[in-house]
Amino acid sequence: MTPLTTPPRRAAAVLLLAGTLAVSAGCAPAAVDSELWRQLDAQENVVYGALAEPHPPGTFDAESLLDALRGSTHYWDESSDPTFIDPATPVTVIYNESEHQDRFGDPVLDIDVFVTSGHNPDGAANSGAWLDSTPSSIHTCYRLSISLVAGQVWNINRTSDFFDEQLSCPRELVDAAGEHTEYREPREFDG
Repeated sequence: MTPLTTPPRRAAAVLLLAGTLAVSAGCAPAAVDSELWRQLDAQENVVYGALAEPHPPGTFDAESLLDALRGSTHYWDESSDPTFIDPATPVTVIYNESEHQDRFGDPVLDIDVFVTSGHNPDGAANSGAWLDSTPSSIHTCYRLSISLVAGQVWNINRTSDFFDEQLSCPRELVDAAGEHTEYREPREFDG
């Protein structure tokens, strides 16, 4: 009796697995044009470049760090329209900053970051047609916690891409990035 019941179970398991893979494939985001990936990756490095700028020892506090970031990115106050975003151009936006102290009493600056690739100047933009699944641009967002010790950047932590830590990109910034922009997780640009 066991030999007769085993094959249907295997068949059911195979069908379940095949169905799961088919559904997963249908829900997967479209492939990203390599130029869009490069544009977003380069634009994301604007923040890290500002954080790596040399400063005289002991002089870098949360306010000067925020000034350095605002000097190389766009700052959004969350109440105005983000008209500084041109859908055709890569841009980095910082917003929602706050300062607190770590358990040792050292300052930590938290900032939210939104990055968009702009359009690929060499590729065709998404037509919006039903079968055209290639995004015209891509975007990502995350929170950075920047620890300062003795007036220097000591550590930079980025929120994870999962569960409660995953940051939702503000609708205003996403809308300003263009009609056919698609979200990609920050870890996709860590290469």
